[in-house]
Formats: sequence, C-alpha cells, structure tokens
Amino acid sequence: MSAEISVQVVWSPSARETLDVALRLPEGATVADAIAASGWPALASAARGDAAFAAAGLSAAVWSKGRALAHALRDGDRVEVLRSLQIDPMAARRVRYEAAGGIDALRRRGYAGRKR
Repeated sequence: MSAEISVQVVWSPSARETLDVALRLPEGATVADAIAASGWPALASAARGDAAFAAAGLSAAVWSKGRALAHALRDGDRVEVLRSLQIDPMAARRVRYEAAGGIDALRRRGYAGRKR
C-alpha cells in the first residue's frame, strides 16, 4: 500500500466564483498532478508545463506562496490556481474612490478629517 497525501485545490475561474476540491494523491505528487486531478478541463494546460500554464494567464501557489508546477506537495497543502490581474489593484482602488465621491464623500461619512 502506497502512502497518500490530502491536498485541496482552489481556483476562481471568474470574479465572484470559487471552485475547490479535496483530493487524495500519492506521496510525491506535484502541483501539476494536483491541478490535473482536479478535473477542471480549463486547467488542462497545467499538464503541459509552466510555459503553457503561464501562456494561459495562470500561475500556481501553495499556501499563497508562488510555486512551480513541479513543486512537490506535502500532506495538508492548499494549491491555489491564480488568474493574472485584469487591473492594477491601486488603479481599481482609485476608481472606486472616485466613484464614491472622493474625499468629500469620505468626510460626509466621517472617514476623513474635516477641512482646516
């Protein structure tokens, strides 16, 4: 009987949508093995290697730390499939800030100091 490890694979294929699956894999399994075992066809490029995976705009992490697809997993690891950013986070924050009314809106809500 060969040893097995338990891992979780999570992926957000689009905004506000999250998929996750718990898997039992043989000891020595890699990030690519876990992604392939997830059964999500859109992630099939993982089996072809890092270059194909990156070309699809994806990367992988284990417990939020970027890892190569060849990285060996340990029992209890959480594999995260990450999409590339569509907009710079600071630019998105700026857009939300301006849409909310800028500093005047924040002052009305009591989140910013009053004008001096």
